[in-house]
Amino acid sequence: PAQIKLLALQPGEGVLDIACGNGQFSRKMASLGARVVACDVSPRMIELARRRTEGTDADIEYHVADATDKDQIISLSSDRLDAVVCTMALFDIASIDPLISAAARMLRPDGRFVFSVVHPCFNSSNGLIRAVEQEERDGEVIERGYVKLFEYGKSHVYKGQAMLGQPVAQNLFHRSISTLLGAFFQRGFVLDGMEEPILPETRAFQRSHFDATYANIPPALVMRVRPAGAPAE
Repeated sequence: PAQIKLLALQPGEGVLDIACGNGQFSRKMASLGARVVACDVSPRMIELARRRTEGTDADIEYHVADATDKDQIISLSSDRLDAVVCTMALFDIASIDPLISAAARMLRPDGRFVFSVVHPCFNSSNGLIRAVEQEERDGEVIERGYVKLFEYGKSHVYKGQAMLGQPVAQNLFHRSISTLLGAFFQRGFVLDGMEEPILPETRAFQRSHFDATYANIPPALVMRVRPAGAPAE
């Protein structure tokens, strides 16, 4: 919901979905009337995305493309785009500079780039400790979760899980908020929207380290950047 809110799609807008995976968010945007070009480095994921889109009227083109190759990304659309989106994937990508440079070339002057990541302050990096403490208050014992982070400021690679129970840990790339935004600022973008969604206690957390104990700590960060000089909403 936070990403949809910041994206603020209008029917007929052209959107590039980078690292689309199985196309779930691509299909959501298409259901809102967007014309979507979606890409992923994995042929298997693109195969799944196409299969799950069959039989629908979704206006989506799927392509296999490497997000670390600027020219491959630019080749996906000859038209200027209204929006670029990257859902929970920048931390999977070793170098994000090429895709940001490509987006700067492909976006209309009034376009926007919306992305979501695991929260760099609370849900990322080696040296992250999740803990629970008990507090007695008014005759009740209350459990509260908290996190400690020891390697926030230094960009680094670490092994982690995209979802609990996956058979093999994968490489993840931790970047501080200033490092992440700095890559966009260097290419002429400005920040004009941000959300730190708090997951409701009633929601199931089967695929996350964040259970209800950590309900007041945002596990994700969603941001919107625009080309400098673009009108703000």
